[in-house]
Amino acid sequence: MVWPQLSYSFDYTFGVTNNAAAFGNTWSMTPQYLGANGVDGMEINGIIYQYTAVKDKEDDFTVTVQNEKEGGGYVFQDKEDWSQKYGMTIRKSFALPYTPLAIFKEDGGAIVTTGTGSVVNPQVVYLHRFNRCFDPQSDPNCTGYVTPLPPKPPEFDMYDALEDEFVEEATKETDQDLIDKEEKEKEESEEKEEEEDLEILLAVGDNPLTMGDDFTQSSIIAQMNAALNISSYYAAKIPSIVYNEPLVMKEQKSLGNSKRILRSLGQDQLHNQMVEAQYQ
Repeated sequence: MVWPQLSYSFDYTFGVTNNAAAFGNTWSMTPQYLGANGVDGMEINGIIYQYTAVKDKEDDFTVTVQNEKEGGGYVFQDKEDWSQKYGMTIRKSFALPYTPLAIFKEDGGAIVTTGTGSVVNPQVVYLHRFNRCFDPQSDPNCTGYVTPLPPKPPEFDMYDALEDEFVEEATKETDQDLIDKEEKEKEESEEKEEEEDLEILLAVGDNPLTMGDDFTQSSIIAQMNAALNISSYYAAKIPSIVYNEPLVMKEQKSLGNSKRILRSLGQDQLHNQMVEAQYQ
């Protein structure tokens, strides 16, 4: 069943909700179930329900359509007794005084049955009116609407560079003489550190060299002592071996008369005389 929306007059919009029992025999009085505008400004002024009772004539069976009230009791309750009757389809409508939806318990809508039987194809709809100006600020056309003030600009923490300690440190006046003095002290300190490092390096380097010199000198002296030690010669023993090698000279009757030999001897004598004459 489709219920057309009704027109509105003045500040109210009139209409009919969706089938609240479309998903079962219990329902919630919320805009999601009812398909209405909302709780605030919505008033119920009528209920229409319809269902089919399925039962045997001799069975006892009752059906109650109801809405619980917030805080206890019922806003609406209608009971139909089907005992000793045939089941059939029934449709009823009820007028209510304009009742704010907020009075209805949120999960208090239900079709309650007792006895033997069942309910099929239930439909429960609510006639309502909605005051679109329940909150005048919801629509500029509502009576009592007040034009809102423009939003305040966002507040930011203003940054003052003159109060920044780092900026102040970087921009403060400098004393050139003090800067020169600090730089000179820094250079002197660096030079002193370099000298100390150099002394340490030299001290470390001299020790191995000295050790090397001592080792070299000791080696040379040891070698010299070994060379001057002639005790080994005294301890040496010459083996007493007789070499019986026969010397055989070839017998020659005469050496001959060689003029060349005589000339050579004469020249040697003359040379010796000349040398001796130089010292006389």
